[in-house]
Amino acid sequence: MNDILDHTLRDLDPAVTPADLDTSTDLKARSLLARVVAADPMGAHAPTTSSPRVLTARRLTMVSGGVAAGIAAALLLPGVFGGGTAMAAWTATPHTVSSDRAAEAQEKCLDKAQDTAGRTTGRKLDFRPVVTEGRGPWTLVYVNDDSSHLAEIRCLLRDGDIAAAGGTTPGPDAQPLSPVPAGSARAALGSVVSSSEESMRIVTGRVGAGVVGLELSTEAKGSVTATVTGGYFAAWWPDAPTTEERENASRRGGVTGVTTILQDGSRRSVSLEELTGRTSAQLNTPATGGSVKLD
Repeated sequence: MNDILDHTLRDLDPAVTPADLDTSTDLKARSLLARVVAADPMGAHAPTTSSPRVLTARRLTMVSGGVAAGIAAALLLPGVFGGGTAMAAWTATPHTVSSDRAAEAQEKCLDKAQDTAGRTTGRKLDFRPVVTEGRGPWTLVYVNDDSSHLAEIRCLLRDGDIAAAGGTTPGPDAQPLSPVPAGSARAALGSVVSSSEESMRIVTGRVGAGVVGLELSTEAKGSVTATVTGGYFAAWWPDAPTTEERENASRRGGVTGVTTILQDGSRRSVSLEELTGRTSAQLNTPATGGSVKLD
């Protein structure tokens, strides 16, 4: 699996790479890597119109909204979706994962997070699992370092194996995250893994004081209940196949609205502007982004 990730990072230049070019040491290649995969984990920095894209020969795509303050890495493995049966078993409400299954999934995701952080930053980070949830045969594990700059990795596992993993680590110019107001939530939108048949959208983020639940209104699946724990939330859902052009045209990641559920049982509508920290103009401005191949 490490060889696959290494191959991913070495091939992040969409142009034809000369056979004698070592992209792990060439300064121009490393600069291009940082520019193409730069991503903001929580929309905490100045936004940009750039969005990284990673394409495989099977037309798998991982997409996440980006700014130049972070470094992102994505891993996509063959058979990521597992066919229509697995997707048909997806549920809008998550289920609890058994302790043994959760521990195994968390360990694999933590290993992947440290490996990714080491390759992109040269440092070992204090990752910990913050959300683990099940939907059908899938387990989603969200790990981060719980720091003011927040490095984070998301892993989707099926049958105990990581099918897709990606996330962000803060770059040298990253600014501390701003606190989330009570009753609100903060997240970046746009993370999607797609094939020619179907796709998965993933949203992770933070919640403010008093928030015990969160629901996402989605274009593809209507209301999707997120898992909320320890000040963080995570959710994912299947969608129709997408393309880079389609994702560039919309900055909303298939989300039409967000509702937080408070301790007293009341519900609060959170606008996408409030959720992402972007203005309406920024959300409605088409993004631009490059694609890179992953064999």
